[in-house]
Amino acid sequence: MFTVADMLELPVFAGHEIAAGKKGTGNRVRFIDFIEIPDPSGWCRPDTFSFTTGYAFRNNPEQICRIIRVLSAGRAAGLGVKLGRFISAIPPEAFSLADELDFPLVILPKGLAYAVVSRTVMREIFRTERSCRDDAGEPLSLFQLEQDPVGLLESLKRQGWESSRSVWSLQWENLPPQRPSLPPPRAFQYSANSSLRMLVAQLPGERAENFIEFLKCHLIQQLEHQSLGLSGPAPLEDIVQSFAEAKTALQLGAQLGFDEGVFVYSELELLDLLKKNRPLSELREAASRCLRPLFDEDARKRSNLVQTLRVWFACDGSSEKAAQRLHIHRNTLLYRHRRIMELLPLNRYGSTLFHLALFFLCAKNSAGEES
Repeated sequence: MFTVADMLELPVFAGHEIAAGKKGTGNRVRFIDFIEIPDPSGWCRPDTFSFTTGYAFRNNPEQICRIIRVLSAGRAAGLGVKLGRFISAIPPEAFSLADELDFPLVILPKGLAYAVVSRTVMREIFRTERSCRDDAGEPLSLFQLEQDPVGLLESLKRQGWESSRSVWSLQWENLPPQRPSLPPPRAFQYSANSSLRMLVAQLPGERAENFIEFLKCHLIQQLEHQSLGLSGPAPLEDIVQSFAEAKTALQLGAQLGFDEGVFVYSELELLDLLKKNRPLSELREAASRCLRPLFDEDARKRSNLVQTLRVWFACDGSSEKAAQRLHIHRNTLLYRHRRIMELLPLNRYGSTLFHLALFFLCAKNSAGEES
């Protein structure tokens, strides 16, 4: 709980004076307000600490006593007064009344800026309330990520998520009919808004295709007729970028003409970089990552999958012509093609990404050197 005493300990209030009502400094502060009207009764809310320059009662300083009564009756947290501009002193009876009501009456530093107060105090209120929710075991909101990434990461760490832990970041386009539920051994966190976000820990050696199969087994209803963006695995400390990538994957899937499905950023990265007009060197690196499973397979088994793919496209997808050019049997060509489809799930988006990956992989760099 964030109290008047907690608020006054913030550096922005250095030089303040609790003039009266010190017994009420344990009052909870959930909101702040700035009062420059003589009658605040229509604006008073519980747990609100109000600030004033005294403009509304500059010609009648005794009016502050009425304001204190109204605020106290409305269970407000306290009142801060900045002297010097419109009023130079507070009547003694106001101090007596504040002490009688245990209502904190604070003399504010003269140089205090309301804009700084608003930003600083509300940030601390949000941080404290979030910490209280965490301690109570309530779910965190992953939708706070863009507004307060540091605070969210700190909250996740308090719940046992290590910053170096590899995680999957998931973003739904719309809120599915049912909330997710994964097997207890699997660490995951979710938050629902107008859509759904999920954070799931990566298992050792788990790849995107394995994780997607896991989701399809345990989130059947949440994936039915839904669009899902997936990014990762990446360290927890990188989830700002990961969730941005998951959202981008959703957008790219829609732009490719799909109205449902699981869209993986690592599979669509090349399109994203191309849209952003990134340098050729970045495009070639993304193309290499895109086709990495083929390179790995060729290295392990001394096969020729990458070359087979190049020739197959060069022959406009004709297996017979490709087999002739590669000097292999047509059945061997078909086997290699099936293996390429197994290793590269890109075929779900059509052949465009295959073409782009091969094009940029073979593109000449600025020095004219071929890959």
